[in-house]
Amino acid sequence: MHILLTGATGFVGDHLVHELEKSDHEIYILTRQKLKNRANVHYIEWLTSDKLPNLEDLPVDICINLAGAGLMDEKWSNERKKVIVNSRIEATSALLSIVKKMKRKPKLWINASAIGAYASSKSTIYLDTEENAYATNFLGQTVYEWEKTASAASELGIRMVYARFGLVLGTDGGSFPVFQKLFQTYTGGKLGSGRQWYSWIHVDDVVAAMLFIFDHEQINGVVNFTAPHPVQEKKFAERLGKKLHKPYNTPIPKRIIKLILGERAMTILGSQRAYPEKLMSHHFEFRFETLQEALDDLVD
Repeated sequence: MHILLTGATGFVGDHLVHELEKSDHEIYILTRQKLKNRANVHYIEWLTSDKLPNLEDLPVDICINLAGAGLMDEKWSNERKKVIVNSRIEATSALLSIVKKMKRKPKLWINASAIGAYASSKSTIYLDTEENAYATNFLGQTVYEWEKTASAASELGIRMVYARFGLVLGTDGGSFPVFQKLFQTYTGGKLGSGRQWYSWIHVDDVVAAMLFIFDHEQINGVVNFTAPHPVQEKKFAERLGKKLHKPYNTPIPKRIIKLILGERAMTILGSQRAYPEKLMSHHFEFRFETLQEALDDLVD
């Protein structure tokens, strides 16, 4: 298959490309970096939204849009918020413009998203087979705008999947190295009440789930990319602390977290208990179903 990607040099994208390279897929990566092509990987320079490459003759089967500025890189000033939102909307709109001109439209579009779309709740279980209102906070509205922009692809007859990522765990990116560092410096432990739900997923299962969706045409719309066994933060801290042989009961009050992170604190203190109903009902097999299995792999 011919696969067109944005955001392929990021954490999840890098893992996905590495896995795709093992097959006979032809991979086309839109990037602002100057990179050398290799075997089945072709880099297409994309400088600005006003200067898009002409790919109308490219026989693309699948589009995967992972582009977007990092959430935790900087304090959420008004300017940074604009960067976070605009980077997602502009990349998605640009990809749409490219696809609209293609003589042969892709069959599938997977758009990165996040379970931050859901309102924070310690009691609700969010299923991807149900209609759920978007959270009214910054994260919820960012996801709303992102998914709304991408939804225009469905008007072209393309199967749409909104991959709502949970807490993606890997050793080379995402939040896990930060958690490790906290425990290694004896500052890991119960964050706020510790009762907030962490819906996590191993990065290898993120990639495997995407490949699974390639071959299962019945799967569309919102898909929770989360493991089937979410845990509360205090349990997450306990498991990780024991695995690292570090204390895990250090309490860090909510007010301290908010003082340090500002509005970004919602990424740590927010609670979304998401269940991957669509993946489970189609018999996707998680390699890492439980947090302990994931930690055994990541730490060892």
